[in-house]
Amino acid sequence: MTKILLLCIYSQNELLQVVLNILNNAKDALKEFRLEDRKIFITIYQEENNAVISIKDNAGGIPEKLLPKIFDAYFTTKHQSQGTGLGLYMSYQIITNRFGGMIDVINEEYLYHGAKYKGANFKIIIPLG
Repeated sequence: MTKILLLCIYSQNELLQVVLNILNNAKDALKEFRLEDRKIFITIYQEENNAVISIKDNAGGIPEKLLPKIFDAYFTTKHQSQGTGLGLYMSYQIITNRFGGMIDVINEEYLYHGAKYKGANFKIIIPLG
């Protein structure tokens, strides 16, 4: 049994909560961006002694001035009736405190099937050792 699989078995609910939160945020961003060709890519791989989960969309990215605040408690870009600003904060707490890992986000331009896209890329890095 691989280390990534063991990690998921022992902490399945917490990791699932983090991934679902990021996916829901991507879904909301794609709705707001109003694209017809909406995309979310999830890539899971091992890099050295870490499990890496990359979740990226094509919703245009997060304004650069907001990136340093994105994991702060009560920070939200959504209307008050739609978000509390706790989802990414709790995701950060789970990954750093429970798993001893890292979570980060960058805006990224990429090609997919010859078309150019831009979106947020959340990268979760969890030590396997």
